[in-house]
Amino acid sequence: MKKLFLTLLVALGTVASSYAQASLVATLSHEGETTAFYGAEALGSALAAAADAGDVITLSSGTFVAANITKSVTIRGAGMCANAFGALPTVISGKISMGSNNNTIEGIYFDDEVNVNGYTNDNNFFIKCRMKTFSHSGGGNAYNQRFLHCRIADHFYLQGSASASLSNCIIRMPNGAGNFNINNCIVLFVNVYNNMNPAVLKNSSISNSIICSNGSAGLTFGGSVLLTSNVGNKEEFWSNSSQTTNVTLDDLSTIIKDFTEAYNDDQAYQLTSTGAAYLGTDGTQVGIYGGNMAYDPTPTNPQITKAKVASRSSADGKLSIELEVNGANH
Repeated sequence: MKKLFLTLLVALGTVASSYAQASLVATLSHEGETTAFYGAEALGSALAAAADAGDVITLSSGTFVAANITKSVTIRGAGMCANAFGALPTVISGKISMGSNNNTIEGIYFDDEVNVNGYTNDNNFFIKCRMKTFSHSGGGNAYNQRFLHCRIADHFYLQGSASASLSNCIIRMPNGAGNFNINNCIVLFVNVYNNMNPAVLKNSSISNSIICSNGSAGLTFGGSVLLTSNVGNKEEFWSNSSQTTNVTLDDLSTIIKDFTEAYNDDQAYQLTSTGAAYLGTDGTQVGIYGGNMAYDPTPTNPQITKAKVASRSSADGKLSIELEVNGANH
């Protein structure tokens, strides 16, 4: 975890203005200039004003109304969950449709679907985001969708020649004809819907992960699927795919603390001492805390987590403020 301590001397008027605004805020950074938008629809206002050239939108904690993303931007929130430093999550409420390339989105709790559609939706990067559903529709391809430290609570669907790589994520029901490259993840083929078809993976790979099926959620493979150094609770996982060094455990609660088959936003998926002994291809534990970027939901963009204000100003009207700024290393 990164920590930075800053001591500032500021005018009294500046202090008042910096702490006065407690409402929903979206700031747009464009070519060195920053513009603020306020209220539940501030995200939409910031997106409308952004240029299609990599502008940065930063969202405060709180719940914002969803807005479609049609420009290449970076969107940063306060986190997908309340973190150890006291920051509350940034929530986007409603379905998001994306029709642009090269977006980076970090630290957001999406309470509904994120959908990439059309022919221009390549190279999007989602970091430390929670979404109900991620889907691909509308024709065309969606190449190189990347996910790091994300949680997909309901299902993840790719069609056609779309491709996605997921590292140190929790994924429920990855499915479709697209190419999944899944590494150091928790993969839940857990069906709570009577009408959901079995998951089908094609031309994909899963490695160093923990795979769970509750029996009512079938799993079939098509094309070339490679499974390497995983732990799963069904022997049939390994029977119809290319595989090496996978392990079957009927009861995954022996290796995952407080494990339940149903997805839960609060479940940390930490391994027991028994579970930590199962190692992936790189010699670290399987699951989301293995590899070289162990799962951490704290956003990488700095968060002010503590402010110490002097009891009185100096003779020249300045006030000393000590700030503690924290952020994850990755």
